[in-house]
Amino acid sequence: MFKSFAMALSRFALLLLCTLPLTSQGASSKEAPLDLSILEQRDALRPYMTARQRIAYVEAAKLIKQGQSDIRSGQTLQQQRPSALDPNKDLKPIHKRGERLAEEGQAKIRQGQQQLVKLLSAVQEAKIANQAIAAQKFNFDLVEQDDYASALKVAAKQTLEACQTAGYQNVFFDGLRIVTAEQNAKAGPKLHNAAYDTFIQADGSQFRVAVPLGLQLANSDTSQEYTFQYDNAAAFKGEKAALLAIELIAPSNDQEALLSVRTFDLASQQLISSVMFYIKNASDALQPDSEPTETTEPTETEVATTEAVRSIPASITINNSNQLIEKLAGLPSPYLFETVTTTENPAQAALIDVLIKDTILKNSELILVESLFIQRAYLPDGVEAEALSSAATAELSITPNEDDYTIVAIAYESGRELEIGTIALQLPE
Repeated sequence: MFKSFAMALSRFALLLLCTLPLTSQGASSKEAPLDLSILEQRDALRPYMTARQRIAYVEAAKLIKQGQSDIRSGQTLQQQRPSALDPNKDLKPIHKRGERLAEEGQAKIRQGQQQLVKLLSAVQEAKIANQAIAAQKFNFDLVEQDDYASALKVAAKQTLEACQTAGYQNVFFDGLRIVTAEQNAKAGPKLHNAAYDTFIQADGSQFRVAVPLGLQLANSDTSQEYTFQYDNAAAFKGEKAALLAIELIAPSNDQEALLSVRTFDLASQQLISSVMFYIKNASDALQPDSEPTETTEPTETEVATTEAVRSIPASITINNSNQLIEKLAGLPSPYLFETVTTTENPAQAALIDVLIKDTILKNSELILVESLFIQRAYLPDGVEAEALSSAATAELSITPNEDDYTIVAIAYESGRELEIGTIALQLPE
């Protein structure tokens, strides 16, 4: 069905290309001339037509073709002359019929042109409106939670629900990481145990949360590539398993932080879910080996100080005006992307990574993998990154500019690069 429409549209496009500039001038002098300039964009607008609009396009073009046929027939009648066999034949009625037929043909052409202009104008308006919506769909505001314990409780519930929706009955807990400008390390035992208890409570009686004993990246006797191995793997053989990636990111101080709770498929490394919260006062959690404690209402001085030194953005704007993210996601053989952010502060790089992964995961079908998180969290010291069996076939490279960050897609096999757009971080005013 679609092919037949495409063929019809192509034929009529050629017809219009040859005839419309002429027929628009042939309209009745009593009528205002039509602006047919939008017809030059018909090929560019055609992919944005709905099925109903494609039918209307074909019908309008048919009307123009019928009008041209009527004009030719009318001209033939008007050109008739007396024959030798009937030199006295009255040709006035025939000439008048030809004149009427030609006028009817002109009217049909104008009507068809009007329909095409109206149709293409509507398609263009819809395209512009949709592009405006698409350009903003990756923008978002960070949701704030009062303290770390509250944020983790909500994140645990939402994460387990997302995993259940995605068909994962096994969600592996292997601790959480504290990411600052100075360190990227596992939290101490007290914070670790408190986080585990939070997920167990959120899990209730579902028994989805489990601990992969001795989880590590290791190579085998038959391969030098490092893959996940854990002692109780036999208990989960043949079952899908998601691994929690919990990071508390503090780029500039020991008070505010971004909590990122993500899950990814343990086998494919593909990102499954993401939940993020901004925490104004996460000082207890950012101190190694300390448990989350009850927070008190901050004084006016403390509030002013916190707002003055805030380094974590309140909102994120991604410029994707050409919808390249969606186009990459729609490729017949889609790439598996990892995010690579280049900044001097590793905590700032981790922050931008989780921000862009969160919004791309929630607003597109682009496939993201957590190979870089796996590398920095699990790859043994002294082992080169190339030893990790990474699932990524491409990367989203994020580099800083004066006012924002540029996003470039890079295909690993071919080395081809495509600039996607920019990401801007807005702090509270």
